Amino acid sequence: MLLLVTWMLVIITSVVLYLRQVYSKFDKSGVKYFTPVPFVGNMGRVLFRMDHFVNDLVKLYKAYPEEKFVGRYEFINNLVMIRDLELVKRVTVKDFEYFLDHRSVFSESNSFFARNIFSLKGQEWKDMRSTLSPAFTSSKIRLMVPFMVEVGDQMMASLMEKIKTSEEGYIDIECKDLTTRYANDVIASCAFGLKVDSLTEEDNTFYSMGRKTTNFGFKQMLIFFTLSNLPTISRLLKLDFMTEDSKVFFKELVMDTMMDREKRHILRPDMIHLLMEAKKGKLSHESNKCKDETAGFATVEESNVGTKKIDRVWTDDDLIAQAVLFLIAGFDTVSTAMTFLLYELALNPEVQDKLAKEIKEFDIKNGGKFDLKSIQDMPYMDMVVSELLRLWPPAMFLERLCNKDYNLGKAHKDAPQDFVVRKNTGIMIPVYPIHRDPQYFPDPDKFDPERFSEQNKHNIKPFAYMPFGLGPRNCIGSRFALCEVKVMIYQILLHLELSPCERTCIPAELSKDSINIRLKGGHWLRFRVRN
Repeated sequence: MLLLVTWMLVIITSVVLYLRQVYSKFDKSGVKYFTPVPFVGNMGRVLFRMDHFVNDLVKLYKAYPEEKFVGRYEFINNLVMIRDLELVKRVTVKDFEYFLDHRSVFSESNSFFARNIFSLKGQEWKDMRSTLSPAFTSSKIRLMVPFMVEVGDQMMASLMEKIKTSEEGYIDIECKDLTTRYANDVIASCAFGLKVDSLTEEDNTFYSMGRKTTNFGFKQMLIFFTLSNLPTISRLLKLDFMTEDSKVFFKELVMDTMMDREKRHILRPDMIHLLMEAKKGKLSHESNKCKDETAGFATVEESNVGTKKIDRVWTDDDLIAQAVLFLIAGFDTVSTAMTFLLYELALNPEVQDKLAKEIKEFDIKNGGKFDLKSIQDMPYMDMVVSELLRLWPPAMFLERLCNKDYNLGKAHKDAPQDFVVRKNTGIMIPVYPIHRDPQYFPDPDKFDPERFSEQNKHNIKPFAYMPFGLGPRNCIGSRFALCEVKVMIYQILLHLELSPCERTCIPAELSKDSINIRLKGGHWLRFRVRN
């Protein structure tokens, strides 16, 4: 009995000493942080669904307004949250090579997630970026706009038919479901060359598999944090976001489509074609990049990293991994932006009416024709979308991994010493809190597109606005995403008027059941034919 008690005391003492060491990383340098809970760190309120993840970040961001950076513990791992814009610039641009990679999530697994451009590291990432960047220029996306318009046409036909047959003359719609189905059909067409109508055929295989792959609910949130912070346990449990049947489905879909096109000499200007060209080394960079390539204020530019010619040969699984990433980005991230855009337009009728008027004028001017230039030439459309991405950025934070010890300097003027970020420590840039910081955006919770007018947009402080990331590791698909959002809202507002209904979540309150931004109770709005 005495031996058992002794061993218990030894174990408890060892655990206490270990945790004291783990949770004291910031103390010597005077870096501020919330007191962690043993083993859980600062994740308790999120894990027990007491708060949404983004609100948890906002609380930490606001708690120490004088700090250049603060500390955060995810379980037993320490992260550094950057608050100072000059440090944001250093991490993402100036000293980018120190922070080249994202944190390891699937780095040592056979998941398609491990091989996509988001997860690749070092030279492999640079090579993949160079391989894919020619696929995301405006000249390539211009060819895909007709596919987006075709999907929008079938969506509008479905909505108009439902309104026509309703007794009230309007319909109430859960907009996240609507935009997810629209985004699903756009990706099916633009990436995989499939014609899908998810509003009519609600349980089609492509939508079902996409939904299964991108369902980031509470279970997936736990998987994500386990993958990010406990890689050894993740490998033992063989954790993955994708089920085996969805892996098989997308692999067969991509490979069968490629083989069929090779066999029948089919050329369709979509992502599958571009991946086939990339595999053959025929996807080249455009020599005359011009100013009109921008899709709007939020567009990010390609750095020198993405414009170098490379000779690497990619495997079939590498190409499939990129196709799956396009699906995830389109299925969830873009649809989230669309959903909140519909929400803000419904709650701000004066903005909606002004945008609808611009759309109508351009539609008449262009004789009903619609292409990439149509949306590039609409200034108020870009102001509205830019403000939406400020207020509700689908990517709530950016994260990087320090690959070599890096001196961040002092956290505040009275800090006892500089803080050195050690190799393999995570860096977090809180996009959502910065976008809602009143020192950068006055009256930050107000939906105000005028912030991005020609008269005002020069007032936006550099590195304070980052809906598609910053530096060489920004979002490669910003042009595609912006184009897709604008095409959808163009087609909807041309014909329909949006307003709140009894089930609309006012004021906005985020659901605690998902790591992504979702409104509590759903995104319900009322649609009626525009007079």
